[in-house]
Amino acid sequence: MNLSDPLNAFGGSAVEVTSLRHLVDSVGSAALHVLAAPGGLDRRVRGTVLLDRVDELPSEPDAVLLMTGMCADDPEAVALVRAAARSRYCAVVVKRRDAEIEALVTEASLGGVAVLAVSDEVPWRHLDALLLSIIGSQGLAAESASGIGDELFALANAIAAAIGGSVAIEDLDRRVLAYSSLTNQRIDALRAQSILERRVPDMERNPRQYQAVFNAPGVIRFAESSDEFARAAIAIKAGTQPLGTIWAIETAEGMTEAGEQALVDGARLAALQILRSLNARGMELAVREGPLRSALDGSLSAHEVAFRLSLPGGAELALVGFAPNVSDAAGATPLITHVSSALSRYVAAYRPDAAIATTSRAAYVLLTGGVNVALRFARGALTATHQTFANDIRAAVAFTSTDPAHLPAMRREIDDILRVTTTQPDLAPVARLTDVHARVMLTHVSDELIREPRLRHPGVDAMSAYDLEHRTEYGRSVTAWLDAVGDVSSAATLLGIHANTLRYRLRRVGELFDLSLSNPDDRLSVWLQLRIASA
Repeated sequence: MNLSDPLNAFGGSAVEVTSLRHLVDSVGSAALHVLAAPGGLDRRVRGTVLLDRVDELPSEPDAVLLMTGMCADDPEAVALVRAAARSRYCAVVVKRRDAEIEALVTEASLGGVAVLAVSDEVPWRHLDALLLSIIGSQGLAAESASGIGDELFALANAIAAAIGGSVAIEDLDRRVLAYSSLTNQRIDALRAQSILERRVPDMERNPRQYQAVFNAPGVIRFAESSDEFARAAIAIKAGTQPLGTIWAIETAEGMTEAGEQALVDGARLAALQILRSLNARGMELAVREGPLRSALDGSLSAHEVAFRLSLPGGAELALVGFAPNVSDAAGATPLITHVSSALSRYVAAYRPDAAIATTSRAAYVLLTGGVNVALRFARGALTATHQTFANDIRAAVAFTSTDPAHLPAMRREIDDILRVTTTQPDLAPVARLTDVHARVMLTHVSDELIREPRLRHPGVDAMSAYDLEHRTEYGRSVTAWLDAVGDVSSAATLLGIHANTLRYRLRRVGELFDLSLSNPDDRLSVWLQLRIASA
């Protein structure tokens, strides 16, 4: 079944209306959070009003009022909220700035007006532009006069008609953008839960399955399990850039060739719809991604980097990198595409002047400002994404520079830091090179020993092999002694053996493996090799 023709039947655009819920979800709770919502968050939003305190409040039903230049505990602010309620505004936005806000919230609740608090660091003009871009693009889950994401819902129904099972279209955050609603479609409890919650339930197998979908060149199948029917899935992409996924429940008879073709056509058409609904902030970030990626790999001159990224002359450049922790035994590593998607929303809210680029391993954000600015941004981004990713993300901050030519070196420093911090959970979630210098150096020594195995001390390898074969502990004993800086008593206590036993083992090391521990350089070489092996 080719879906190009069915799309023409529902290709009209929706009325530009969104909801408070979508507005808050799109901006993110770190930048915009709800203090009160007496009428719920499903109220429609038709625009914003950025009001100067000397101006008269315009009559704008269903608008969001941005209360600039006012303290939340100012009686004038309370009176303005009362006036907004009379004019049927749906919400007001305030900056708390440590002010008492109870009176304002009480007044808003009496008038049925929602109260939203924006972070003090977000400029009002940036927030206004951000809200307008979300309202203008409608978001993919926004309400419209004729439904929610009409075109994607109709597309899901068209795919389901060809396949016979329930179809869900998801974004990169696994939110359900649209779903099929045919009378006789096959559906299971998990799909029903996803539709009700508008989000895929968190399960241990999710990261593995989604990674497989994004890596597959086309449709991929998943067998039936104890809690769900067999499924077929395909990634929605614009070129190589992932945008989301489509999941279809198969019928008891399985997937037909026509069903697979429906998924392929559906992914192509869904990509067009998603791209069309990208708002201005996303488009701006996308425009800057290519030049930043080229700047990080050194394929652009410093002059070209500054021009294409609109970098102010002499500005101090800071690079921040983010990467998920290396997968544990359960394979619960967040996909870098999900991390990048969440970061893009945070960047758009907090630093719309920044650029973000994503590789298969990490996401990089280029800011103007010093190290302290970069550290604050990194910590804020981790806080904003904590609800989605828990403690599974690490951030690294490189050295700063006023020369764009240093960006490749800054990227290498980021990679070195993340290589260490994403594999060692005891380290801080935000790190600079000075925080992990020794561990980074050890990884480089390890790399060199792998590239040039002839540099390895043969006696250390012989000792390790002997320990493995005879179940002895010469390597552990030497390591403990070196860690104790030659203090036999301390090392023996750590090993749980007598000091004379340790002295005997150290003598035998020289006899059996021709290892000299009397020379400082030899001790350093042996310790490095043993330390790397135990890391």
